Amino acid sequence: MQGILDQYGPLIGLIGLSLSLVLAGAVVWLVFKLRRISGRWSDLMKGTSGQNIESLLQHHMELNGAINDRLETADKRLDALETKMESAKRFVGVVRYDAFEDVGGSQSFALAVYDDKGDGAIMTSMVGRADCRVYAKEIRKGKADRELSAEELAAIEAAMKPREAPTAAKAGR
Repeated sequence: MQGILDQYGPLIGLIGLSLSLVLAGAVVWLVFKLRRISGRWSDLMKGTSGQNIESLLQHHMELNGAINDRLETADKRLDALETKMESAKRFVGVVRYDAFEDVGGSQSFALAVYDDKGDGAIMTSMVGRADCRVYAKEIRKGKADRELSAEELAAIEAAMKPREAPTAAKAGR
C-alpha cells in the first residue's frame, strides 16, 4: 500500500486539489444564487406580516374570486342597463316658433322624443293670445300616425343630430 501511495501520491493529491477547487467554485456559485433568491423572496414578502407562501396564495385566490364575482355582477347589471336603454326615450329635439302672427317670443314649440327603435311621441304646443293648444302624435318605428308639420319634422331632425357630451367646464358657464 505504501508503494502505491509513493508512486501515485502526487497524482492523488492533484486530483484531490482539483476536486476541492471545483467544489469551492460550486459553493461560491450557490452562495450567489442563494443571495439572489433571498432578495427575490424579500421582494415577494414585502408588505406581508411574515405569512408563508401558502397563506399568501390562498389570500390572493380569495381576492381574485371576489374580484371575479364583482365583475360578473357588473356584467349582468351592464347587460340589463343596455337592454333598458333600447327603450329609453333618449333622443330629444325641440323647436320653438311663433305659431300665430299676433303672438311673439317663440312661445310655441314642437318636442320630439323617441328611443333606439324609433318609438316615441311628438308633442306640439301652440300658444295664442287667448288660448294654448297642445297636440300629441305617436311615433312608431320612425313613422308618425298623423301628418307632421314643418316644425314637428324639424324637431325630429334636431333629435337625430348627434350631440356633444356636456363637460364640467361647459356646464358651469
